[in-house]
Amino acid sequence: MAIVRYAQKSTRLERIGGKTYADLAAHFSTPQIMDICMTGGLSNMANRFHSTFQTDVDASTLEAVKAGNATVGVCPIPISEQMG
Repeated sequence: MAIVRYAQKSTRLERIGGKTYADLAAHFSTPQIMDICMTGGLSNMANRFHSTFQTDVDASTLEAVKAGNATVGVCPIPISEQMG
């Protein structure tokens, strides 16, 4: 749960305080926390870009998501009516 709380705070641009960092440090090394920070930051950047420009999903990605949804437990992303 520490990583989820960190990701939520980071995404909301909230301060990452000592408790949040200590919770991460209980499970991860400093280099791993740095990787988590970079991964979350890059994901947020990409998501904000796609949200701003309403980029289309290419056909191969859409098919992969649909295939994953057809197999229980493979893809947790629900298919919306807009995508189908």
